[in-house]
Amino acid sequence: MNLETVIYEVKDNIAKITMNRPDKKNALNHALWDDLIAAFDYADNDQEARVVILCGAGSAFCSGWDLKESYYVNTPAGYDRWTTGNALKTLRGLSQGYLKIMDLSKPVIAQVHGYCLAAGCYLEMLCDVAVAAEDAIFGHPATQSGGVDSMPLWVTYLGLRKAKELFMTRRFVDGKEAERIGLVNKAVPADKLEEEVWEMAKLMAEVPPDGMMIMKEAFNTHAEIMGRGAVFTYHRQLNALGRVGRAGTVHDLDKLREQSRGKQAQS
Repeated sequence: MNLETVIYEVKDNIAKITMNRPDKKNALNHALWDDLIAAFDYADNDQEARVVILCGAGSAFCSGWDLKESYYVNTPAGYDRWTTGNALKTLRGLSQGYLKIMDLSKPVIAQVHGYCLAAGCYLEMLCDVAVAAEDAIFGHPATQSGGVDSMPLWVTYLGLRKAKELFMTRRFVDGKEAERIGLVNKAVPADKLEEEVWEMAKLMAEVPPDGMMIMKEAFNTHAEIMGRGAVFTYHRQLNALGRVGRAGTVHDLDKLREQSRGKQAQS
C-alpha cells in the first residue's frame, strides 16, 4: 500500500507498520494519524500478515501529537473554535481509532525507542505487547496544563497511585522503569530491541490465525466487561469539555482570564 507518512511491509507473515516522520520525531499530525488507521485497517485484512509490529523511523518512536497540526490541537475542519459538540465529535472519532488498533484481530507489538511521549504512550498501550529500549523515554508532559487525559489505560496498566504520580509530577521514566511499573512488557538494550521484537513476533506468528483471533477476542471482551468502553467514553467526554470555557470556547476562557488579570493589576 502507498501512504504518505507510514511504511507498510510484510515478511514471514509479520507486518511492520513504521511511522515515517523522522524529522518530527514521528509527532502525530493529521496525515500520520490518518495513515496509521489506514495501515491498521489494511493489516487487519491482509491474509499474509499474522502479527503486526508498530515502530517509528529515526530517533524516536513517537513524540506525541504534533503541536502545530493535529486533531487534538486544531479546531475541526469548518469551525473557527472549539464547541461542546465538535469537541465531543472529534474526541469520539479519536477514541474509535484507538479501539480499532486495540481490537485488531491480530496481535500487535510496539517496538519502542527514543521518545515515547503523550500520544506515543497512547499508541504503545493500545498494542497487545510493548517492548522498549532500556534508554527509551516515556511520559506525558502535556499534563502541566491540568485537565483530563483522553486515554484511560494509564490506570489500567499502572494502577491508580502510580498513574497519579506520573501525571501529577509530569516525570519522565526510562525503559527500565517503564518495565518495572507495567507501562511496557519488557525493556532490553537498544541494540537488541529489533531482534527481541522480531523473535517475539515469530512466536506469535506460529499460532494458528483463528486460534489467535479467538484468544485476543476473549482477552478484549474480558476488558470490556471490566468497563474498558465506559472509561474511554468518560475520559473523552471530560477531555472534550475541558476544551470549552464558560463562554463557549477555550479561546473565550483565555480572554476572560486575561481580563481578570488586568482588573487585578488595576486594583
